[in-house]
Amino acid sequence: NQIGFLHGNLLDFPYGITSIAHCCNTLNIMGAGIAKQIANRYPEAKQADDEAAKGGLNILGEFSFADVKIDDQRNGKIFNLYTQEEIGFGREVNYEGLYRNLLLLRNRLNFLDEKCLGIPYGMSSGLAGGSWKIVYAMIEHLYGSPQAYFKTYIVKFTE
Repeated sequence: NQIGFLHGNLLDFPYGITSIAHCCNTLNIMGAGIAKQIANRYPEAKQADDEAAKGGLNILGEFSFADVKIDDQRNGKIFNLYTQEEIGFGREVNYEGLYRNLLLLRNRLNFLDEKCLGIPYGMSSGLAGGSWKIVYAMIEHLYGSPQAYFKTYIVKFTE
């Protein structure tokens, strides 16, 4: 599988993308970055985070997800990957947690009809302080392999 690189607004589910994965913290706060944009535009994703928190399921390496209505014709899924336990300065992303998330997500998507995943360019390397080189290596290892039965696009934000 080749991982594609595209430009656009990932939250519009462009290019046939049917699922979006993004990183969250385990504090039940979607207050900055793409998580905040997702919470504002797709309240169901924030609700999934709230329910995971209530149930004690928002733990490192796990994820919650929501079915969302993109527009009148399309539905999608948003996966909240729990990859950081703190908010602050420096590297907050937990690489082991992120790897586990990406592996679990790949296994889940392999059994779903949604066959096109979108990931934000630079995931976990902005506010979470991670290295995009390391994060992308994980994505490429797990999703650029024959074990991934779906297409993956990295989407760099443009208006």
